[in-house]
Amino acid sequence: MPWIIPPMPNGSLAPSGRGGHCMSSVGSRLIVFGGSDRVPLSYDDLWVLDTAEEHMQWTRISPLSAPGCQILPRSGATLTAIGDLLYLYGGQEPLTEFRFGDIKVLDTRTWTWSNVEVQGQVPPPRHSHAAGVLAGQCLLVYGGSGYSDTLSDVWVFNAQQRSWRQALVTGTSPPGREMHSATMVGPTTMLVFGGRAGDGRVLSDAALLEAADMRWSLIEPTPFSRCAHTGVAVPSSTAPSTSSSIQGEQQQQGPASSMDVLIYGGFSGDAVEGDVIKIDGKTLDVELLQRSPREADKIAGTVPPARFAHGAAPVQYRSPQGHQSLAMAIFGGVTPAEDMQDVAFWVVSN
Repeated sequence: MPWIIPPMPNGSLAPSGRGGHCMSSVGSRLIVFGGSDRVPLSYDDLWVLDTAEEHMQWTRISPLSAPGCQILPRSGATLTAIGDLLYLYGGQEPLTEFRFGDIKVLDTRTWTWSNVEVQGQVPPPRHSHAAGVLAGQCLLVYGGSGYSDTLSDVWVFNAQQRSWRQALVTGTSPPGREMHSATMVGPTTMLVFGGRAGDGRVLSDAALLEAADMRWSLIEPTPFSRCAHTGVAVPSSTAPSTSSSIQGEQQQQGPASSMDVLIYGGFSGDAVEGDVIKIDGKTLDVELLQRSPREADKIAGTVPPARFAHGAAPVQYRSPQGHQSLAMAIFGGVTPAEDMQDVAFWVVSN
């Protein structure tokens, strides 16, 4: 399962270096929105990279806006795909620390942003939360940073009814957190890992949220403290998959027991990391697949540098030989010295 760092055309357009951006996938297209640099200057730009093209290059999209819709720059938001629609939720303006509580939708067939007029109650504004697709038609949102504290609440947004509801979750709850990953490992199962607690601790636990009956079913410690990392669901190496389609931040393949989560990068509390870690979507067993890059890797340019606050998504990667492979794509992120703008692929299957 090697890293592949694709050559990009010299002088071609590309997103500027950034962290805290949203990243999702629709088919073979990686879509990046917003984020901020270290100034911090926040962005509202929209970029697409088609990984099915023989020579990949970024395209900046100039989206349309429906009447009354304004998309403001933000970082720490989520961008979640339901079919061809991308739902943008939350985020913050880092200079003013204004938290967004709105939800917008981007139609990737026409590249048009629209407001979502929500019925009833809404969640508190937040950033650095996590979201996934529940049962193919809802957003499942967990945690994040609110105005007064770090959140531990669970909310469900029904995209058809355009309404939110707060879930009452049973079982032993993990502590509230921000900058965590929460990855769907089945139609109704979310795997939460890491993040930063309200007291500043970088967390190392993994937990399963069974949204079918709204209960925390399993919480396990791991050896890896991480925040501002990413998690991508991939088929388990020990179970057969039933489909190869990709939707949004999750590849929908088979039952929960057939999915693992790849964790990449982040901050451990002591250092910026570049490890690739696999968490079993059923047992929460953890395996270190690759350590942070060594100096020889950095010189050779064969492994991406360690980073945090990057973006990641599953996508079908086309090799120079024309072979299609499932891959975890990463873009951007930050280090103590640099705002990054590179792209790399961790190939999962051929």
